[in-house]
Amino acid sequence: MIAQWLGVPAEWLRFGGPEVAAPSGEAGSNLSRFESADVKLIADLQRLDEHHRQIAREFIRMLVRVNYQK
Repeated sequence: MIAQWLGVPAEWLRFGGPEVAAPSGEAGSNLSRFESADVKLIADLQRLDEHHRQIAREFIRMLVRVNYQK
């Protein structure tokens, strides 16, 4: 699902590999916003069970709030 949203092959999302040319359109512009490490982080998040995904989301929200208050 995330690979489709980003417009990249699922294998590349799981394992990385050579740079993939971004297709034109909205998916291509989304891909250009993300670094490779960000895409891998999203893939890692997907591997977690729902309980741990929720913990990760809350932790990220907390970091954003703390960073915003600086």
